Formats: sequence, C-alpha cells, structure tokens
Amino acid sequence: MPHHENTFCDKSRMADKIRVDGIKLSLELIQINILAHQDNQRSNKDVLRSLAENRINCPLIFYSAGAHRIQGAYCVLAEEADRLNRVLDVDPDLKKIVEILSPVGALSLFPHKFSLTLLGCLMNVFGKAGLPIYGMAASLSALTLTTDYEVLDHAIELLRPHISLPANHSPFRPQLRIKAI
Repeated sequence: MPHHENTFCDKSRMADKIRVDGIKLSLELIQINILAHQDNQRSNKDVLRSLAENRINCPLIFYSAGAHRIQGAYCVLAEEADRLNRVLDVDPDLKKIVEILSPVGALSLFPHKFSLTLLGCLMNVFGKAGLPIYGMAASLSALTLTTDYEVLDHAIELLRPHISLPANHSPFRPQLRIKAI
C-alpha cells in the first residue's frame, strides 16, 4: 500500500502561503478543564457560577457538546491563581471535577476564512514539533488554540514559513486588561 504524506504545510505542494491578517498571543493563562462524568452539565454551570460569583473573568471558553454531554474548558488570567485556588478550596466537590493546566497561552490567527488548510497546517506544525494543543476554538473570524505558555513564540517561528502576514506585522499581546471589581 503506498504511503501518503500529509500535504498540510508542505511548501512543495502549496502554491502560496496561507494568508492571515494577524496573530494575537494571550497573556499567561490558567486553563480549567471540566472532567467528564455523568452530571457534566451541572458541573459546567457550577464552575461558571463560582467564577462569576468571585468575579473571575474568563477571556476564553471552550465547549464541546454531544450525546447528552457538554465538556467545558475555561481560561482565566494567571494573576487570578490565588482567587481561583480559594474558590476550589471552598468547594471540594467542585475541585474533584476540574483539571488545572498552567501556565497556558492562547494563539489566535485571524481571519481564518473557514480554511481547513489553516487548521490542518496548525495541527501538522504542532504535531511535528511535539507541541501540545490543549483546546481549540473558532469564532467567525479567529482560530484560537491553547498550548504551553512558554512555547508561544517558538510556535510562531514554526508557523512563519507557512503563513503570509501583512508587512511589518508582528504577533501582538494585549496591553489593556479589564478587571471586574
């Protein structure tokens, strides 16, 4: 049986680089994964309620739904670690249903223009480099994934040969932070 190479991000088979208008990198985040169990919808509600009651903002939320189950993951700023730990320490049952990944960072490419090639390229580049992908989401314009915070810059360098950015563009990190009081 012939071996078929993965053609995503294979420059010899791609006429042009994948055009994106920008790359945004997050500040350092903590990812809270809801562990699968029978009453998963209640768990997602409990985590979101606890975060809201304690005024902990979630700049990134992932949901996956199917077969009577909703799986959730929430990202909060790393500076909220103490508050998050206090929330989890107060509710041991809540603490049992979450997995904390830290530090993570989000990488967003925009616009994705519903490009399966861009998605495949991301998966291929991260896979070949052994970089983890902890979550992935798409909005109308951006394709976002979370990975280890310390590899964000390295991931950008690995993607550069495969994507075309506007002249003088460099990935940006947010400078303005909005905090609930």
